[in-house]
Amino acid sequence: MTSSMQFELLEPPDLSGERDLAHLRALMRVARIIDAAGEGVLGRGAPAIMYQSGRDVGRREGYAARRVPGLDEALAIVLSEGEEAWRFERWRDPGQEGLWMKEGPTRATWLLFRRCPLLTLARDSGSIQGGILCQALHGYIAGSLERIMGHRLEIRIGHCGPRACKILVEMKD
Repeated sequence: MTSSMQFELLEPPDLSGERDLAHLRALMRVARIIDAAGEGVLGRGAPAIMYQSGRDVGRREGYAARRVPGLDEALAIVLSEGEEAWRFERWRDPGQEGLWMKEGPTRATWLLFRRCPLLTLARDSGSIQGGILCQALHGYIAGSLERIMGHRLEIRIGHCGPRACKILVEMKD
């Protein structure tokens, strides 16, 4: 059976009208439902499955980006929506000498996200912080950064709170 449906590419909404805001609220609700239902469908391994799936997508999409050596520049490529969607900073724990910690062939740094679409989703619609949507996003970021920087990366959640999330980026040299 062949389909005669034709698809047309649409411009993204500017979100200034009531209709566009209603669509955004509906999309946030759908994301919350997926987040809440995911573990029921995938089981207790859902976070790991979503992280790996996100990583696979990030690796594929990371091919399109140019190679850069620095984490900050690579993050700007991956999180290309800019400060309207993302605001983060490098973080240094008290007593930590520099931004990078090194142990053997692995170096690590903290990122503190103060603005993120998933933080907004959790605050506004009750999505689970650190849940499967976060895991998929962290996997996507890790996979994209791997392709852009040429290093194996892991991203781990250090803390999720109502105003910020702290994640650890571990990179193999």
